[in-house]
Amino acid sequence: MLEDAGKVLWRDALSAWGGDDPLFDDKFFEAYGHREWLDPPDSDRNAAYSLHVELISRISTQPLAYNEGSEKAALKSIYSLFGTARTLTQAAAGAYIFETIVWHVLNTHVRPFTAKWHAKANKGDLRALDSSDVFRAELRSVQKKLLALDTLLAKVVGAEWYDAREVSRPGDDAIEKEMADQFVTPRQAVWKPMGEPSSVAVVRPRTKEYAAELDRLRASEEKFVKARRKFYNLKDEKWSSGLALSGGGIRSATFAMGVLVSLSRRNLLPQFDYLSTVSGGGYTGSFLTQLLGSPKSKLEDPKNPKVSLRASDLPFKREEGESLLLQRLRHGASFLSGGAWERFSVAMFQAQGIFINLLLLVLLISLLANAQIVLAQLIPSSLVASLAFSCLIAFFVWAIALQVGRSLVPTSRRFLNGLNPWLCAGLLLAPLLAVIQAANGGATWIRETWLPDRSLLMGYALVFLLLFGATLSIGCALFIGFSRTRPALMSAATIIFIVLSEGFFFQILNGGQDYGQTLQIVAPIVAAGAVLFITFSANTTSLHHYYRTKLAKAFLLDSRAEPASPMKMTDFEAERAMFPIINCALNVPNSKMPEMRGRQSDLFSFTPVSAGANLIGHSAMSAWEEANGKQLDLASAMALSGAAVSPQMGLKTNRYGSFWLTLLNLRLNLWLKNPRSQVPVRYFPNLWNLQKELFASADEKGAFLNISDGGHIENLGVYELLRRRCRFIVAVDGENDSQMTFHALTNLQRLAYIDHGVVIEADLDDLRKGEDGLSRSHFRFCRIRYPSGAGDHGEEIGYLAYLKLSLTGNEGEFIRRYKFDEPAFPHHPTANQFFTEVQFEAYRALGEHVGDKMFLPAITGFQDKDDVGLEEWFLGLGKSFLDPLASAKAGGPSRPPNPGVQADIDKPSGP
Repeated sequence: MLEDAGKVLWRDALSAWGGDDPLFDDKFFEAYGHREWLDPPDSDRNAAYSLHVELISRISTQPLAYNEGSEKAALKSIYSLFGTARTLTQAAAGAYIFETIVWHVLNTHVRPFTAKWHAKANKGDLRALDSSDVFRAELRSVQKKLLALDTLLAKVVGAEWYDAREVSRPGDDAIEKEMADQFVTPRQAVWKPMGEPSSVAVVRPRTKEYAAELDRLRASEEKFVKARRKFYNLKDEKWSSGLALSGGGIRSATFAMGVLVSLSRRNLLPQFDYLSTVSGGGYTGSFLTQLLGSPKSKLEDPKNPKVSLRASDLPFKREEGESLLLQRLRHGASFLSGGAWERFSVAMFQAQGIFINLLLLVLLISLLANAQIVLAQLIPSSLVASLAFSCLIAFFVWAIALQVGRSLVPTSRRFLNGLNPWLCAGLLLAPLLAVIQAANGGATWIRETWLPDRSLLMGYALVFLLLFGATLSIGCALFIGFSRTRPALMSAATIIFIVLSEGFFFQILNGGQDYGQTLQIVAPIVAAGAVLFITFSANTTSLHHYYRTKLAKAFLLDSRAEPASPMKMTDFEAERAMFPIINCALNVPNSKMPEMRGRQSDLFSFTPVSAGANLIGHSAMSAWEEANGKQLDLASAMALSGAAVSPQMGLKTNRYGSFWLTLLNLRLNLWLKNPRSQVPVRYFPNLWNLQKELFASADEKGAFLNISDGGHIENLGVYELLRRRCRFIVAVDGENDSQMTFHALTNLQRLAYIDHGVVIEADLDDLRKGEDGLSRSHFRFCRIRYPSGAGDHGEEIGYLAYLKLSLTGNEGEFIRRYKFDEPAFPHHPTANQFFTEVQFEAYRALGEHVGDKMFLPAITGFQDKDDVGLEEWFLGLGKSFLDPLASAKAGGPSRPPNPGVQADIDKPSGP
């Protein structure tokens, strides 16, 4: 023992490389710890120095940007270390210190890594970024061991040399400086409740009274958000955050639910200020709003656990399994299903709507046919032909005279331009009448030849029109894939239908009657039209009410998982729930405002504080509820946000589509009374509003506004969050996008820039499908550039985490099996609202899988945990995905953010 007192053993010399993350464990020290640590001979020193050079130059030991190098090159580089160590060991005979230390580290820490990933790489697993992210996380662990080994080699050599651990990426420092909370500058996006005013029309004139009302609404919204922050013990920041759930029916609702489960597991949901939803995303969003935002008298239930956004509370709390609330949502996935009697009732309700709409059309066509009969009696057919020819000659003469008048008398241009359309309409009326008379002459010959019995004419006419309508519907379905051909075919078919209908009614009514008999026919038609105009409400025949009831029963639940009575938006309690924004579309295809040119609609939103759009301004939600009575509540807002099938569909509105959808009563939309309207108030939208649907002529001027699916104008739900200048946004995109064209995001980029000057920098290459039909990643991280406002010092910066409904090929076996059974997965048509249990679970599991991948250590820079800070998470994403902002200032527009995260990859310099 006394002889060993002055000796240094390996156990002592290598103790600094033990500890929590050791190079050497207890087994190593049991085997070698008793050896005496002697001054290493030259053979050990030379071998150690040679391996040191390899570690700092050829083998990757430092974090690089996500898109630099390749995973396969990194794996090959790490694997080649075995050959290098073998060569050095063979060349340095007697280098027992080097041999023991190096081969222990390689065999214990490196070989399991290379063995595992060599097999996976051969199977192609490294193609998916979320698989390569796992690879990079494990690679980082291996690199730590190699860096620790490098410091030990310095001890063997007895030198102080280059320490690779001290290297850092300048870009990381720049991103951290940009995103860090303590870096308080105007570059950080500052929260603006109720949002920035848009460049499109906002309540004209902008009165002091309206400005004061907006200030009150802003203060109320800010108060609601701060109440939630206080409840969850969050810091009252000057910035805000938002979660957006896209449209896409039950598909997007289910996918979003899976993502929310993943976020809840990290206790992130309480940290979001806003929940902005569209269409299907609104099913899930309204579920949370009803459950957590109901008045306290309905929320508290002593027999049930607490409900909140915390991971420890319902609805996301997990014990032995999924909570009863989430199970109830699963069971309601096929929410439109019903029994035989319910289906019969809906069919009858639909038939009644069709009957009313057909009756309206019949009345109009009957009036036209009777007018034609009177004209035929007043004006002989020969005179009509001569008059038509003369009017055509006059039309061309007027065209020449108009140009001459504009040139010779410039001051008359305004008068002539105003007169021109009226005169042209008058001149073309006679040729049009001649064409109709010629067509009816042919129809008369056909009737006299084939249908001499006039009593059968009505029956044949109705049968023909019904068959024509059915054929047209089938033709529309068959030509659905030919987007360029279908509009022309549908337009032609619609014109033919109207002309044939008029011709049939002309034949039916034209029995040689005199003026008195014609008046006897016209009078009941006018009377029926007047009665309908006075008593008929366009909202009563809409399918909105059925749709609303089914949605409410499936998604609006109380804490006992039972259907709840839909709450009023103004009854919202802010403490437990995110502030909801339910997005819809205000249809104005006939608007005269230049800002609406091409859009045909504006973004309309409901919140507990206000409702409105840029075009019409925003009013207090209480005013909207007072104006529209019991029909406006959370269930109504949710159903309107998902009113995908409507005659007027925002950006996609077209005349022929509106005509047929109205005629067949395929209407989920609603007419809401505008509390700001100066038009004399009516009790309900009447036939005048129905004809606006029939001919796609709604605007923002009337007492009633046409509201439909928010996806008809902006399907991602992020627009309202950008208006509020949210600093952190998570967007869950579950739209039907089988070709990965990213319509929702690119449409948002267009609207955000035009209306607010907001630029969203996004690189989507890794989300696009490869040759195997799979994406490389499920998500992107984007920088948002908010323009400077009045008095600001420069642009403000926000961040968008964009999660996409996609497959990368490394999902669990259940999802992969379902994809095999259902090739359309994960982009089943939105029209499919009848999800089975298997289908629901596939989309929910995919959403949870995508959410979990956002927290891989290789992406975030920290180990996954139960409590993740929102700022901490976004900072990790920023370091992994973003290029430094300063590069944009130095060299003009910055290049798109490089996809991906930190990767320890180098390119071997030798064999």
